[in-house]
Amino acid sequence: MQSEKNLVILYHGDDWAEKTPLGSAPETRKSFEEFYEFARARGINVFRESIQWFDEDLFTFLKSWAYADKEWTKIEKPLTPTALFDKTSGKYDYQLFTLKMKISKKIPVINSPFFRALFDNKFSQYLAFSEYMPNTLLAENQIQFSAAIKNIATEKVVVKEIYGSGGKQVVIEEKNALKGLYTSFEYPVILQDFIETAGIPDVSEKNSIADLRLVYVRGSLIYALSRIAKEGSFHTNFHQGAKALLVPIEKIPASCLKMAEEIQKKLVFFEDANYSLDFMFTRNGVPFFIEMNTTPGFDLLRIVGTSEIKEHYYQKLLDSFLQKTI
Repeated sequence: MQSEKNLVILYHGDDWAEKTPLGSAPETRKSFEEFYEFARARGINVFRESIQWFDEDLFTFLKSWAYADKEWTKIEKPLTPTALFDKTSGKYDYQLFTLKMKISKKIPVINSPFFRALFDNKFSQYLAFSEYMPNTLLAENQIQFSAAIKNIATEKVVVKEIYGSGGKQVVIEEKNALKGLYTSFEYPVILQDFIETAGIPDVSEKNSIADLRLVYVRGSLIYALSRIAKEGSFHTNFHQGAKALLVPIEKIPASCLKMAEEIQKKLVFFEDANYSLDFMFTRNGVPFFIEMNTTPGFDLLRIVGTSEIKEHYYQKLLDSFLQKTI
């Protein structure tokens, strides 16, 4: 085993000229800082590096961001990671696939490039898990969009771009309102039936619009939380004003846990994976699988998680990275 362990958070983009990374996302930066401090206290150095700084000939990253003692610093010397935590945006999966696979031959990468290429794509998720999801149709252009919308059973329609997070690429509108938005989407997109929800049975306030997120490491459910849409909104995304609530595992409806177990049967080939599964419930309490996130963030956990749950999650992540280096 290496005596010095260097875990690298991998992202896309060149922010070297900035004063700190994630300058436009302070909550996300604070969440990573907390994780870095946890790892450092356990003898693990954590760095932040753009995949664009990787030199294939030298097989190393040429520069890095480091965080210690409440400060970000720039490291201008090559660094070879013990393991990589891939946080690059899913929209770059195919563009970076060959490079990530090459890196993964020598350096453990979590999540695996193959796992991410399969499941970052929201239509691929539907192809894999359609029996648990709302009716979903694909549109690769405006003509297909116009045809697909006629086959959505609900008056409201959920439109999602294939890649994206934080709800920024999600539109929920009445069918008539969508007619003027055909040209605004970056195709392909998926169209889904709208789930009329009353929140999570025995957890949510009456008639609230809320989802349930289950977060896993190596197939084990680590924690669960609910995101509750702000008044007047259908969006349960934190970055669109939703609030979060930690959900005790014993409060998760049995029907949802059973569905999650069925979904996991298709994920057993990826034993090291870290991901989240999002669910919503009909007014009758029936669960629907909404989507998977292969790069679940730390933001909400930092805000609503107890110290015990956060430390449990962080340690499970570190264990999954470093066990491959033994």
